[in-house]
Amino acid sequence: MPRKNLRALLLSSCLLIGTVADMAWAQSTPPVLSQPHAIDIAPQALASALNQLAAQTGLQIVFDAAKISGINSAGANGMLTTEAALQAVLAGTGFNYRISGTNAVTLDLVSGDSTDLAPLSVTDTAETETAWGPVDGYVATQSATGTKTDTPLIETPQSISVVTRDEMEARNVTDMSQALAYTSGLISGGHGTSGAIGGDTVAIRGFGGDGTTGPSSNEYIDGLKLAGTGYVSSAFDPYFFERVEVLKGPASVLYGQSTPGGIFNMVSKRPTEDFQGEIGFQAGNNDLFQGIFDISGAMDEDKEFLYRLTATGWDNDTEVDFSDRRRYAVAPALTWRPNEDTSITLLARMQKDDFDSSPLNWLPTRGTVLGNPYGDISSSLYTGDTNYQEWDRDSYAIGYLAEHAFDDTFTVRQNFRYNYNRLDFKGVYLQNLRADQINASRYAFGMIEHSNDWTLDNQLEAKFDTGPVEHTFLLGVDGQILDNDTKRELGLWTDLDVFDPDNDNFANTVAPFRSQAQLSKQLGLYAQEQFKWDDLILTFGGRQDWTSGELTNRMTDETTKQTDDAFTWRAGVLYAFESGFSPYFSYSESFEPEIGTDEDGKPFKPTTGQQFEVGIKYQPPGYDSFITLSAFDIKRQNVVTADPVNPSLSTQTGEIGSRGIELEAKASLADGLDATFAYTYLDTEILKSGDTATGIDGDDHNVEGKQKAAIPTHAGSVWVNYTFQEGDFAGLGLGAGARYVGETYGDDANSYKVPDYLLFDAAVRYDFGELSPSLDGWIAQLNASNIADNKYVASCIGIDRCFYGAGRTIIGTVKYTW
Repeated sequence: MPRKNLRALLLSSCLLIGTVADMAWAQSTPPVLSQPHAIDIAPQALASALNQLAAQTGLQIVFDAAKISGINSAGANGMLTTEAALQAVLAGTGFNYRISGTNAVTLDLVSGDSTDLAPLSVTDTAETETAWGPVDGYVATQSATGTKTDTPLIETPQSISVVTRDEMEARNVTDMSQALAYTSGLISGGHGTSGAIGGDTVAIRGFGGDGTTGPSSNEYIDGLKLAGTGYVSSAFDPYFFERVEVLKGPASVLYGQSTPGGIFNMVSKRPTEDFQGEIGFQAGNNDLFQGIFDISGAMDEDKEFLYRLTATGWDNDTEVDFSDRRRYAVAPALTWRPNEDTSITLLARMQKDDFDSSPLNWLPTRGTVLGNPYGDISSSLYTGDTNYQEWDRDSYAIGYLAEHAFDDTFTVRQNFRYNYNRLDFKGVYLQNLRADQINASRYAFGMIEHSNDWTLDNQLEAKFDTGPVEHTFLLGVDGQILDNDTKRELGLWTDLDVFDPDNDNFANTVAPFRSQAQLSKQLGLYAQEQFKWDDLILTFGGRQDWTSGELTNRMTDETTKQTDDAFTWRAGVLYAFESGFSPYFSYSESFEPEIGTDEDGKPFKPTTGQQFEVGIKYQPPGYDSFITLSAFDIKRQNVVTADPVNPSLSTQTGEIGSRGIELEAKASLADGLDATFAYTYLDTEILKSGDTATGIDGDDHNVEGKQKAAIPTHAGSVWVNYTFQEGDFAGLGLGAGARYVGETYGDDANSYKVPDYLLFDAAVRYDFGELSPSLDGWIAQLNASNIADNKYVASCIGIDRCFYGAGRTIIGTVKYTW
């Protein structure tokens, strides 16, 4: 039952967090000194400066008031860790400190004349994080995805989730759906092992990722939209990204056409000043063999030129028969900094996927979700044909991220990327299970597709004050051109016995059914203002978009042109209390062009979306953690549906609603202990529609008032990772996680349900540097997902279109880092 599995998830969450927390507290004290704070201590007497420091950080400072009488402190100011602020306050005073408790330090007089002491070196670790850089641990504090400016998450009035590089490595993610599997508001991996081929299926707040080949309108890299059909734009290797960020809710004000559920933005690894690198090898079940390589550093002593080279390659089978996959990818990067105010980073990426498998390997409903008199269908069933299968995809990208600060007020940025994709695909897919419930009809589908995608974003940022109000103003102009060419073929194939399949039964009956060229253009002008008056923060933004499309049908020699324009806006208010709580409220809009015409020959209007969101963010002072609780209501209009009078035509009467509650928490509870927790309640409904859908009973059902297929009402996850810091087990890391996805409807008619499922993951890691300094940098890791090897259906998107989820996966890693 669904409630049983949900209770199991909550119980396992408590047990995991409680057990590992006990281990952590037994091994070490809380990292009070490493916590960041906004410090404001003016030059004054040392005694009063220490009292202010204690009040602003929660640190207990033990000192003899008589000994420090008459001594002054230079104070401290800025976003500093507790330790950095303490060192700044004590600099030049003749006093140092020692840890004397879990939350206390004691001052000691340094021998010698204090006037001869050099100032202590202050390392401001809190300021090292930027919106585009790495994060130490699981808890990010800065992001640009929600504002296109380097803004603290605690000051952004919209829900944003960040999956850091450290979290991805701890879970050893191999595709984007795995990277986002522990994020609230998202449903990923709904197409099982098939989704990792054509595109990772990621639905945000009930929208996006609901096609057969993954999303094509909610993916971004470095803030630039990935355009394409969904076949060629997805499935980039997560090893190339420093962080993955999810902006939840409509995002058109900053990004133009997008789904109302939100976007996820992949932030590329960038060159570093300090020399660093890693090289490793991975092996796992299903004959996985993978190599990884990542090296970065400065090319000259002045660090004017920085470089980075990241590469990976792997070969593996899957649990599905006749499904061998190979990937080779490399991403070079170069940064030029002619002065401290200017930087240009060149980013390139080359990825080749050569798969003997298909993203269309869906299975019958009876035999997976519902009973079949002849038993359950095997999770290894391949519905294709070895004589007609190919997935050969090449993806190349080159671009740059340029920034120049004229002064403390004005900064300009220009981001550009050209992306080329080529795909040669052939596959046989299942159409319907016959009445005998043994044989299934099949079709063959093939395509050759090329796309050229140019994306440019120009930004002017101005920071200034008017009296007590701080302003961050952003003005931008962005554009995108997509030139896409496709040739497709379709044909009837022989039936398949789903219990005794013959995958070598050649039947070449395919014929061309589409040959077309499409040229799409978008131009957007946007502006945003962030007001900060003490702790009150207001964010406003507006955008005007112009889009045009030209579709040439080479089979009929006809050309169709369409133009659209739309204005979208958003507003948000947030109050950042000194206690760490930040309640907020926001409104935002989205739009997407719809290609086609109605029964009168009039072009379809763009779909529109609106969201109201209220929530509270909490960043506890003194603790490296971040919690977000949000509630939202989204409406999407102008959805194209079948005409109720003439089903062969389409009309724009559709409206879809999505509302829910999300809770997400990330924390480092003690030295070496990281945890993430997420829970989502989601209520989706087809509010208006002229469509009918055939149910599992064979009857047609009106879908109005029904719940969207493949979207669960409840979902949750918890992951805990602990690394021993000292003692006999120093260097040993243990991780454990649980993922719960509630039951879903298998079709829009809501004629049958897909059961819920609960999966468990685990990880073991060891740093050999704890054994001997000569082994420093050598690391071994073992990851297992779905460790119980549960056989489950990840989702269904219609009758006889069901996907088994991935079974047990075990991957071992050995790498050397420096």
